[in-house]
Amino acid sequence: MKRTFLPLLAFLTVSLNIVAQKTIDSGYIKMEITEVASDDEQTNMMLQMMKGTQTEVFFKGYAYVTSMDMMGGMVKTQTYVNEQSKSFDMLMDAMGQKYWINSDLDEARNSENSKVAENAKVTYDKDDTKKILGYNAYRVNIELPGQEGLAITGYVSEEIKTKANLMQGMESLKLNGYPLEFTVNNPQMKMTMTTVEINDKVDESRMEMRTEGFQKITMQEFTQQMGAGMGLGF
Repeated sequence: MKRTFLPLLAFLTVSLNIVAQKTIDSGYIKMEITEVASDDEQTNMMLQMMKGTQTEVFFKGYAYVTSMDMMGGMVKTQTYVNEQSKSFDMLMDAMGQKYWINSDLDEARNSENSKVAENAKVTYDKDDTKKILGYNAYRVNIELPGQEGLAITGYVSEEIKTKANLMQGMESLKLNGYPLEFTVNNPQMKMTMTTVEINDKVDESRMEMRTEGFQKITMQEFTQQMGAGMGLGF
């Protein structure tokens, strides 16, 4: 597996012409890793540990928060983004090591992975549709330059109005709607993330950042500690 997409595994972490049920611009979405597979024993073992991992998204107006617990809660991340003020903050608790990465959107998006995603070829098939939890979605196919054998497919809904991005390491990728389901498939592994809950009400207390006990560091310091290939999805 190419290093560029290790963050996609590690943090997974990533938008009809039918009459819509409704459109929401604030609310709550929960997504879950529902399918994993690999012929490689070591990779499959890591993937199985990630199966069932859930990501929550709280969004309202220009702001959104993503929250993820991995490996039974051993790794927790909360990312706070405001598109209007261009602010970006991420709180990470990795087995007791707590970091507060304080940055802005321009810096957070200026990663190696984002530059690759910027040149992605995105195509849509509005004849291939799916209803996910009552919301209409249609197929999207994503091809990334220099990533032979990698296929990203999914279903996006224009009825969910938020810029939140759960495709880790692909911050520069712009879709026509919110991805309610997507699958990453390459010669080493396959992983599917699916929406399991949508609510048009948002708990605004979950959008308030609490930094007590976290060590404040810069984006540069964080990438130096975690590795240059680290991607931050939001």
